[in-house]
Amino acid sequence: MKKRILLAVLSLGLITTTFAQFPGGGGGGGFGGGGRSSGGRSGNGFPGMNQQQQQAPEDEIPRGNAKISGKLIDSTTNKPVEFASIAVYDKNNKVVDGSMTDMNGAFTVKNLAKGTYKVVASFIGYKNATLTKVEVNSNKADVNIGNLLMATDTKILNEVTVVGQAALIEDKVDRLVYNAEKDITSRGGTAEDVLRKVPMLTVDMDGNVQMRGSSNIKVLINNKPSSILASNIADAIKQIPSDMIKSVEVITSPSAKYDAEGTAGIINIITKKNTLQGLTGFVNAGAGLRGANAFGNLNLRKKKVGTSLNFGGNSGYNTPSDGATTRGSSVRGTNTTLAQTDASRVRRLFGNTQLSVDYDINSKNSLSLTGRLGVGNFNTKGNQTSLLTGADNIVLQEYTRYINQLRSNRSIDFDFNYTRTFKDQGHDFQFLIQHGRNLRNTDFTTDQNSLPFNKSNNDGKNAETTFQADYNLPFKKHIFETGAKVVIRDVSSSYDFFQFNEQANDYVIVPGRTNNFNYEQNVASAYTSLTISLPKKWGIKAGVRYENTHITAKFQNSDKPTSIAPYENIVPTFTVSKDFPKNHKVRFSYGQRIQRPNMDFLNPFVNYADPLNISYGNPLLRPELSHNFELNYNTYFKANSINLSVFRRMTNNNITSVRSVDEKGVVTTTFDNIGKTNYYGANLFVNIQPTKSFRLGGGANFTYNMLNGSIVIPVIQSDNTYKNTVVGIENKGWNSNFNFNASYTFTKGWGAQAFGFIGSRQVQLQGYQGGWRNYNIGVKKDFKNKKGSFNFGLDNPFTKYMTIKGFAQDPTFTSNSVRHVYNRGFRFSINYSFGKMDFNGGGSLFRNRKKVNNDDLKAGETDGAAGQGQQQAPASGGGGRPR
Repeated sequence: MKKRILLAVLSLGLITTTFAQFPGGGGGGGFGGGGRSSGGRSGNGFPGMNQQQQQAPEDEIPRGNAKISGKLIDSTTNKPVEFASIAVYDKNNKVVDGSMTDMNGAFTVKNLAKGTYKVVASFIGYKNATLTKVEVNSNKADVNIGNLLMATDTKILNEVTVVGQAALIEDKVDRLVYNAEKDITSRGGTAEDVLRKVPMLTVDMDGNVQMRGSSNIKVLINNKPSSILASNIADAIKQIPSDMIKSVEVITSPSAKYDAEGTAGIINIITKKNTLQGLTGFVNAGAGLRGANAFGNLNLRKKKVGTSLNFGGNSGYNTPSDGATTRGSSVRGTNTTLAQTDASRVRRLFGNTQLSVDYDINSKNSLSLTGRLGVGNFNTKGNQTSLLTGADNIVLQEYTRYINQLRSNRSIDFDFNYTRTFKDQGHDFQFLIQHGRNLRNTDFTTDQNSLPFNKSNNDGKNAETTFQADYNLPFKKHIFETGAKVVIRDVSSSYDFFQFNEQANDYVIVPGRTNNFNYEQNVASAYTSLTISLPKKWGIKAGVRYENTHITAKFQNSDKPTSIAPYENIVPTFTVSKDFPKNHKVRFSYGQRIQRPNMDFLNPFVNYADPLNISYGNPLLRPELSHNFELNYNTYFKANSINLSVFRRMTNNNITSVRSVDEKGVVTTTFDNIGKTNYYGANLFVNIQPTKSFRLGGGANFTYNMLNGSIVIPVIQSDNTYKNTVVGIENKGWNSNFNFNASYTFTKGWGAQAFGFIGSRQVQLQGYQGGWRNYNIGVKKDFKNKKGSFNFGLDNPFTKYMTIKGFAQDPTFTSNSVRHVYNRGFRFSINYSFGKMDFNGGGSLFRNRKKVNNDDLKAGETDGAAGQGQQQAPASGGGGRPR
């Protein structure tokens, strides 16, 4: 405990010292923009500026310490207009200075002299918003013009966008944003349905998520971790209703501010909020062939206090699957063949609620407190038939197993946030505390002929506490950022295995398969980052992050060592960007990322769910360290956009799952830092709007994977004995996927949308996983009062099952598998908004506060749960662990 307190004091002391000593400065500006060199639609400094509106030479501009600030608001949606250009003109109609709005629509133009000015705001798809005769009465005046409304330009929108409608996919400065609330094909579904449609992401039929071919990612909810995601992402995304999601952000090159964890990048799921004054809310309910959900929201904002309540749940049913595996092996001169078939059906039921309170102490100090509670259950019932034969087809084992697995979980999170803002826009200090706890239980029962009946009970706990401080200081046209964080994790798992005893006529505990597992991990980190805006529209952002990790592990009933050495990492990040005339931009990024193994990979307990496919973790795993390079180009013209990126990712100590077969035909799966990976890839996304009502979008992702590793196999010697020998293995090949979306807006509130996805087979170290296809069609009808809509969707209407084939091999075995998952469905939903809205109250329900971002831990896939050595209903191909 003393070590934890010392880590917290030292780390948070770094930020306190910096906050107290770093010199103040001017303000304004941002990465790649701000000041006189921001914007650039016409190539003259600001969008909308014609050839006669040139900026005055620097030496002719009177300077002072006055400033003009305000906020841009969309007059149709009442939402902030972000990344718009602001130009300030003098009485001679010459540009004096300018800025760019931030994500809240706020802007500040500084270093102005006494005088009378005109403020012009411009952004594509909007009419210019102009405010004349803005009086600055002294060289030190602070003039706030309040909210400046921007109206959509109907003439431009005939070529650019539908009035009041955001693009389905947007390319922001440092991330790609998928606006899920605009996706009518996913309504009535889950987050899994949404993520399948996000460019650069792939989600397989089990819910395992990959970014650019890698599953080493971190998933956040509203910019912070959640205990619902602490153990198993594939399970978690099935618990979140799609109608609760506003957007999904994909960050491939995170800055030093983010935790260094997640070698491929970060996925940030943003949920819906209502930021209007007064009492407002909305409800949504839907049902379909494979699931149902309901979700509601209530918001109350009165003066300084805002309260928000979210509640909802979803269920899944009618999801059968079946599969088959054939495996031949030759170990120590013994040949065996295994043939397995299985069938299963899964039901799930989830519920969650969240209460948030926001209090503005005064104009510069504010507090917020949020509590979340979630519950969920998975029930899997199925059977598996196994036939193991030896030489001359002699039957060695033959049995059928009947499986009943019930997994339940409860998660709870509390967040506290204090924000202190200063006089200059963007100058702030934030302190955050978060505590999350996830409790999981798995009951697993098998009835199997010719083998003893068995059952198991697994209780797991994940507890995580975070302290975080961040300080942002804009000066001149640059931004200095620094911060520190302490994360304290406590994970435990209690596993009891029982076998039926005929003499006792009851189940009795099996000591050799019973385990208690305790694991503590403390991570202290600090970062600093500097953003520099240079002349001629160059921008640089450089940062460095230091992380120190201490681990304590205790494994009962295991002879594995418990001594795990602490380790530290220094992780640099660097980005340089250049804006060119006519809306062209190029960005290059480099960063190091680390990937810590989570509990699925560390727990040494042996999983005997399938006696012929066993698995266990490795508590001595070290974190992965990767080097990421990315070159990105994007442009837009009228309502069309193109984004192209190429990248390379290298990892020399990749955590790799390794399978081996013994002479009895039993497959063993474990993990080790034996892998070496090189990924070369390219992503292309195009968004086109041929007419006012018609949108088309599509993307392609290509990755060439070069995988290297090693395994231990018995090799015959000259004296006809066998010796375990390390053998190198490698695999390489192309992975690719393509997606397509189209939407059409009809008259009288009707709209339609379609989505399609095609994925190639995925190269793995010891084989490959086959590709798959998915497509959806959706239709909606808005109410006449625009407060709600009816929605109807079809999933794969012409394809009943999704089929995926698999292949794996090494010098001792060859395995072929196939899985069929029922994937046809339909769903309908209805949503309605209500309440009295006050547009004159000022403020918003939630300020733009920092969130706790524990971008941490190599995520397990469908087979395990952190803090648990649980038994899982086996998929065809066995292994029982992520591969």
